[in-house]
Amino acid sequence: MRMKFNMPEIMLAVLLREDDGRLSARHVPLPKPKAGEVLIKMACAPINPSDLARIKSVTEHADRLTFIPGIEGSGRVVAHGEGLLPALWQDKRVACTSFSNKSGTWAEYMVTPASRCVPLPDDVSDEQGSMLLVNPMTAVAFFNMARQAGHRAIINTAAASSLGRMVEYLGKKRHVPVIHIVRNLKQKTALINLGARHVLNSAEKTFSKDLHSLSRTLKATLAFDAVGGKLTRQIMLAVPPGSSIVIYGNLSGDQPEIDHRSLVTDNKKVSGFFLGNNLKETGTVATLRNIYRVRKLLQDELTIPVQGRFPLEEAQEALESYLGNMSAGKVLLIPK
Repeated sequence: MRMKFNMPEIMLAVLLREDDGRLSARHVPLPKPKAGEVLIKMACAPINPSDLARIKSVTEHADRLTFIPGIEGSGRVVAHGEGLLPALWQDKRVACTSFSNKSGTWAEYMVTPASRCVPLPDDVSDEQGSMLLVNPMTAVAFFNMARQAGHRAIINTAAASSLGRMVEYLGKKRHVPVIHIVRNLKQKTALINLGARHVLNSAEKTFSKDLHSLSRTLKATLAFDAVGGKLTRQIMLAVPPGSSIVIYGNLSGDQPEIDHRSLVTDNKKVSGFFLGNNLKETGTVATLRNIYRVRKLLQDELTIPVQGRFPLEEAQEALESYLGNMSAGKVLLIPK
C-alpha cells in the first residue's frame, strides 16, 4: 500500500447505536486498501433516500456494530493497493461510491474499489462532486430506459426531490415530456416556477382523473415510482395499456399496491430499479461514458441545491433535518 503521509491508526465514522439504532460518531480502526482499492480522505457525503433504505435494512446486531452508512461522496485518494487504476487515482480528487457495509462515505476515510471513483475537474467543487453519482446517474438511467424501449413520455413521482429536478432538467434537454407527481401545492408551485410544464398534486381530488387524461394525451407509458403504497395502484390504473411501472423507492413506507387486472388485461408491467444493478447491466464502458456526461452537466449547467451541512458528530441531527424537508435540497456530512 502506497502512502503519501503518515496515516492515523483510527478515524471518526458514523455507526448505529446498538440500543436504539440512532446514528452516532465513534472512533474505529482506519481501513487498509487491498489490491484494486483506494483509500479516500472524505471531503463531503450527502444523505440520499437510498441511504435511508440501507440504514433501515440493517437489523442484525452484528451488522449494527460494523455498519458505516453512506453510499456516495467526494474526497482525495491518499493511499492505494496494487493495480494500475488505483495508482492512477493517487492524489486525485474523486467522486466515489462505497462497496462494503463496513466502509461507507460517512466517515473521515473510506476504502473502495478504484473502479468506483471518478476524478473531479478543478471547477467542480467537493460539495457538488459528492452528489455526482447516485441521483444524476439514476436520472440518466431513466432516460436511457425510455429511449431504448421507445417511450415517448415518462412519469416520475417524488418529483420535488433533487432527483426529480434532475429528471425535469434532462427531460427538457432530451425533449422528452415528463409528468411530475408531487404531494402538495407548495411543491407543485415550486416545480412550475422552475419551468416544469406538467405537474400533478396527488393530494388533489381530481388527481387520478388528471393523470389518466394527461398520460394518454402525452403517451406516457413509462412511470418511475419512488413512493409506493396506494400511489402505485393509482398510476397503474391511469396509464395507457402496455405501460411499464418501475419501482425504485418506498417513501410512503407502505408496500406498493398492484392492480392485478391491469397486469392481465391491459398488459401493464411492474419491475424494480436499483442503480447498482443497472450499472452492472450497463457495462463499464457505457457507465463511464454516462459518468462523464453527468460530470459535464455539473461543470456547465446543473447545480444541486444544498440545504444544510453538518459534521460527522451531528449525523443524527443531519438525518432529522433531511427528513424534515427532503425537497429543500441535500444535506451534507462534512468531516472536520
